[in-house]
Amino acid sequence: MREAIGGTWLFGLVITFIVFFASFLAISINYAKAFNVKNNVVDLVSKYEGNNPCSRKKIGTYLRETGYLIAGTCPKKDNNNPYEYIGYNLDGTESTDPNGKAYYCVSKDSTDNSTTLKKNFYRVIVFFKIDLPVVGDIATFRIKGETESIYFPNEETTC
Repeated sequence: MREAIGGTWLFGLVITFIVFFASFLAISINYAKAFNVKNNVVDLVSKYEGNNPCSRKKIGTYLRETGYLIAGTCPKKDNNNPYEYIGYNLDGTESTDPNGKAYYCVSKDSTDNSTTLKKNFYRVIVFFKIDLPVVGDIATFRIKGETESIYFPNEETTC
């Protein structure tokens, strides 16, 4: 009887280790995919020289093609966050969701120095979600990125 109880304890320990290892792998893969999406969104904003209709259209197309459709809430401007983020839908329009849900968020930061040209930086946020089939959403995390300096942003309405 003692050997049966010892085997059961060892079996439970092995199953627990397998579950933790599989969970770690799944979270790592999802985070890597979200990080890659963030990098591509930042690249598209840089390529089209700002947050304009062309870049938003390309970002929406990219998100639909990759199947990365995680929505989250954009941070509000307050004492902890000096930037005003605007959330966007996949069609490039501003999110009007009453809960503030958006697929990605963009903020423009302009530095004005009298000795140099005016620089513009764009901050981008995409979302990473931990979601279990039975439990549901556990948590949604933000992944932030920033473009390089853009000296003359393109704010045209046509592509």
